[in-house]
Amino acid sequence: MARISRRHICQAANASVLAAALALPAGLSIAAANSQGPNGGTAGAPAQTTEPPPSPPGPSDPTGPETPPPPSADSDPPIDPDTPTEETTSPPSTPNGTPDTTQPTGPGTTDEPTSDTSPEQNAGVDEATTSLTEEKERVPEELTGTVEALITIVTTVDSPETLPQDKQGIIESAENLSVALAAISDPRTPPELRKELTAIVKQVTAALEAFNAPGVPPEERSMLILVAKRTTSTLDMICDPDTPQDVRDPMIATVKDTTYAAMMSHSGSPAGSTDATQPTNPGPQQDVSNNLVPVSSSSEIVQDRRTPPKEREELAKITQQVSTLLKKISDPRTSPGDRSKAKKELDEKTSRMRDQQEDSASAQKRPEESLGKAAAFCTSAIFETTRESDLMAGLERLVPAQWEDEGVKDFWKAQEKSNDMLEVLAQLRNNEHTHGPFEVVPLVTALAELVPREELFGTLGGSALSCRQTAKYLNEEGITVGTWPTKTSE
Repeated sequence: MARISRRHICQAANASVLAAALALPAGLSIAAANSQGPNGGTAGAPAQTTEPPPSPPGPSDPTGPETPPPPSADSDPPIDPDTPTEETTSPPSTPNGTPDTTQPTGPGTTDEPTSDTSPEQNAGVDEATTSLTEEKERVPEELTGTVEALITIVTTVDSPETLPQDKQGIIESAENLSVALAAISDPRTPPELRKELTAIVKQVTAALEAFNAPGVPPEERSMLILVAKRTTSTLDMICDPDTPQDVRDPMIATVKDTTYAAMMSHSGSPAGSTDATQPTNPGPQQDVSNNLVPVSSSSEIVQDRRTPPKEREELAKITQQVSTLLKKISDPRTSPGDRSKAKKELDEKTSRMRDQQEDSASAQKRPEESLGKAAAFCTSAIFETTRESDLMAGLERLVPAQWEDEGVKDFWKAQEKSNDMLEVLAQLRNNEHTHGPFEVVPLVTALAELVPREELFGTLGGSALSCRQTAKYLNEEGITVGTWPTKTSE
C-alpha cells in the first residue's frame, strides 16, 4: 500500500540522515520516482461533502506547546511555534492516493445502491489505524496523546454518514502523518528535523480536530480536509535525505503556515469572530480561504516525483512566500496596516505562484493518456475540489433518473469505461453509495463551466494536465470545452 511503502522509504532513508544533518549539501539530487499514480494522487480522490462527520472528543495534546487548540470565537488564537513568547523565543521558520481505475463490482449500480462504504476505504481506515497504533508505541511520550487523538479522528470518520471525500482525506492525512511519526521515532533522524516534524504532527492533528468540530459548514470542512491532505503529502519528501535543504525548508514552512492559516480562517476561528479584541472585517478571512486550495495545489505538484528539480525548487519557494502572507493575514495579532500591506503583496505573489504551478506541472514527463482515462482523472479532480452545491447545480440535468428521488449528496470520483463513457461513483442523500454511467462529452463540458482555464492548475494541481489533454481530444472532434485549452492555444 502507498502508506506502507512511503513509511518504509522514510525509515530506510534515515540511515544516512545523521551525517546529512551536519551539512546537508544543496546539490543532492531528488530521489527516484515513487509509486505515484498518473496524476500525483489527486485524480482518484473523493468529492465535496455536504454533511459533517461526528466530532472526535478531546484535544490532541494539551501539554504540547506547539499544538494549537481547536479555535473558537471566544478562544485565543492557535499557538504558533514560530512566534516569540514571554518565556522563550523560537527561531523563525525557513523557507496520494492513486486513482482507483477498477470497475465497480457487486451492489452499487444505479439500480442497486448500497449503504456500505467502499471496501477500499474500509481497508484504508484499518491500515491507517493499525499503523498509528504501532507508531504510538514508539513515539516520544510528548506525542502519545496526539497519536491517540489522530486514531480517534480516523476511527470516528469511519461511519455511513461521512462522505467519501472527507473519509479519504482523513485516511490520506493519517498516512502522511505516519511517515513523519516513523521518522520522529527513528534515533537516526537529525534532532532539528525531528523537532520540525513533531510540531507539524501536533499542529495538523489539532487542525483536523478543529475541522471536524460541530458547527463547521460541510463544504468548508471538505475544503479544509483537502488542504490538510495535500499539504501533508510533502512529508514523504521532507523526510527524504536526498531532498535538498533549500527545498525541504520551504516545504516545512508551507505545511506549518498553511495549517495555521486554515485553522484561523474557518468559521469557528478568532479570525472570523465578532469579538471586540479580534478583527471584525470578514475580508482577511475570505482572502485566506480563497488561497488555501491554490497553495495546496502547489504541494500536490511539489511532492510529485515527476516534477523536475529546478521547477520543484522554484515552486516550493514561491509557495512558501504565499503561505507566509496567508499566516500573517490570518493572525489576529497582525496590525491593520501590516495586514493591508500583506494583502497587496499576496495578489502579486499568488499570480506568480499560479504561473509557476503550470510551468512546474507542464515540465513533468507523463505518458499520453487515452480520452477516457484523461477524462476520468480530470473529472475526479474536479469532484474533489469543487463545492458540492456547484456540482449539483452544474450536473443536475445529467444525473441518472434512479438518483433523482433521493438526490446526490456527494459526487465522489469517476472511472474509465470507454473513451465515450465514464462510471461516476456517488453517495445519495440517504447515505447509500451508488454508481452510474455518464457520457464524457456532456459531463466534461458541464464541468468546464465550473473551473475556468485560468483556475485549472491552481485548483486541480497536476491533474489539470489531464483536463488539458481531454480538451485537446475533444477539440479535435470539433467540441469546445469551456475556456479550456484549444488546439491553437496548446
